[in-house]
Amino acid sequence: MKKDSLGYLSSLDLLRGLAALAVCFFHFTHGNPDFLSKENPLYIVGRYGFLGVEVFFVISGFVIPYSMYRAGYTFQNVGKFLGKRFIRIEPPYLLSIVMVLALNWLSTLSPYYRGDAFTVNFPALLLHLGYLNAFFHFPWYNDVYWTLAIEFQYYLIIALVFPLLMHPKKIYNYLVVITMGVLAFAINEHSLIFTYGLLFIAGILLFQVRIGYLSPKEFGALLLTVLILLYARFDDRYLVAALLPYFFITYFEFTDKVSKFLGQISYSVYLVHIPIGGRIVNLSETLIKDELFRSLMVFVAMAASIFAAWVFYVVIEKPAINWSKKLIYLKPNPKE
Repeated sequence: MKKDSLGYLSSLDLLRGLAALAVCFFHFTHGNPDFLSKENPLYIVGRYGFLGVEVFFVISGFVIPYSMYRAGYTFQNVGKFLGKRFIRIEPPYLLSIVMVLALNWLSTLSPYYRGDAFTVNFPALLLHLGYLNAFFHFPWYNDVYWTLAIEFQYYLIIALVFPLLMHPKKIYNYLVVITMGVLAFAINEHSLIFTYGLLFIAGILLFQVRIGYLSPKEFGALLLTVLILLYARFDDRYLVAALLPYFFITYFEFTDKVSKFLGQISYSVYLVHIPIGGRIVNLSETLIKDELFRSLMVFVAMAASIFAAWVFYVVIEKPAINWSKKLIYLKPNPKE
């Protein structure tokens, strides 16, 4: 498929938004063990919300090489690629850390606060700059940051192996897929991408069939292999996460304003929902004992998180996106 025929996939907007909201719902219903009863319908449904993280991994597996291909990425553009990704994700990430610290301090001023006194763990804070907390066993200031560390590792790997994923001799592509599959079973470390490598591979395969590099039969055989390995590595729930992007990209198209809005703010929702919505849940646990009203507060927390994410997107994330777009890849042949 020609590059100029590959456009923006609006179908992924809604999926991004739903994945982010699923993670929110999981944290708001399961983050505080005693907030909702185990029989509460929200608690029962919310237990599957963590799969939003796995859906994001598959989406990244697809979107990153897809955008690299459309932009004419070559190995000489490694620096610019990493620079674009750094500018795209780092300003919102770093400023969300500042927000978390500020809110942590403000929370200690509340008469309802029951936690420890406010302190800053400076070694842990500095390690956030390189997503290194997990490697040195320091806590994250926001529980979702560990997934950003996985994503950043993926950026480093895809920058190096992308030429192999597009190589005319497909044996090189197969070697990458096989290696990731083997490492998924050989390495069981929560902080390393290899544990979740099969999810990224599922997205990469979807990218390859989308651009015509893989035939439908090749794609079907490889994807089936990945799904079997995912089932063996995790369980059947992960199969849903692996297949959702395929169905959204292949069969659906969402061009409505709501889908676009949710897709735009999905990263901001991901960053702010715990410090904003999580505090609403924490305060509700202290002040509200009725199960029904606690259930309603889950939706209040969701709404507050969406609003805060919209503000965060407009003020912080959107300028970072525009800045990252100014970095253009060098092309070896101007005629391409």
